[in-house]
Amino acid sequence: MAGRLTRLRTAWTTRIRTLSWPFGTQATASKKTVLFYRDFRGFTGGHLKVWHYFNHVQHATGYRPRIAFSADTLWDSTNPWLPMRDEALPAWNPEQADILFLAGMDWTILSETQRRSFPKPVINLIQHVRHADPNELLYQYLTHRAIRICVSESVAEALQATRRVNGPLFTIPNGIEPVEQSLSVRLREARDLDVLIVGIKQPALAATLDSALKTTNLRVRTLTEPVPRPAFLESLSHAGIAVFLPHATEGFYLPALEGMALETLIICPDCIGNRTFCWPGVNCLQPAYRTDSLLQAIQQALRLSPQERQALLKAGRQTAQRHSLEKERQSFLEILRQVDRLW
Repeated sequence: MAGRLTRLRTAWTTRIRTLSWPFGTQATASKKTVLFYRDFRGFTGGHLKVWHYFNHVQHATGYRPRIAFSADTLWDSTNPWLPMRDEALPAWNPEQADILFLAGMDWTILSETQRRSFPKPVINLIQHVRHADPNELLYQYLTHRAIRICVSESVAEALQATRRVNGPLFTIPNGIEPVEQSLSVRLREARDLDVLIVGIKQPALAATLDSALKTTNLRVRTLTEPVPRPAFLESLSHAGIAVFLPHATEGFYLPALEGMALETLIICPDCIGNRTFCWPGVNCLQPAYRTDSLLQAIQQALRLSPQERQALLKAGRQTAQRHSLEKERQSFLEILRQVDRLW
């Protein structure tokens, strides 16, 4: 276990260094600045995806990414920007940007006047269906002009239904990193964990499932607290079955796709955002979001014939391969090249 975890940490660190870029040495005045902002209080899938888009910009001819952080940002090993901390901007100044890249609550760092009529292009990454919920603070930002990128068709449909979106709307399905897609090739030894319960977002339900499974002779591990990303991927790679417990609604839910890439049998209830890649009976099991249904799905997974299991794993692997980070990057760069026209 320790050896595998060391290899995963090394791969993750190498990936960060490969994707990172020298802020000052190669940047030229002729390049347009795409300005990012993050209030990093701990690792989330949302931060990971902004990190991906930050690195996509470095692959765009004529553009350079820059980023400012909140004073409360946590600088630990889970922060993907840690290797470039000293190169981050000392303060947020949107006037120095040619393009703003905003996600989540980043709108709050702009003044009300700037939000209403910012003179330069704004790209807004939308990662959750709750942006379309009138009871959410995020809802009010839909009327601010922006070029919006949704991480799934479910998110795009929810936003379109509001009839409040100001500006063009695109969908770019989330991609996963090549290191995650290659782990299934490098880690094909026998799984030493029967069931992994990923309950970080639903700890009470995860604990209930854990207690029920303790009466069996299954080898079970339950995650109810965030863990470093390499450790999470390591646990997934050891599990024969992974039970994912997302929020009731998600914008995409990347962990289930990562599990498919690692050739782990996926059990994941519907959470709206996973409908475009979690297909019940094809690449996963999708029980109702109840304790009894989840436990029944685990038993169903354990009873699968080798042929049935391999069919699900193969379909999952193929699904993950279609969601590459490179494909996401090319789709985004096509939009970036048209920013002036779209704006």
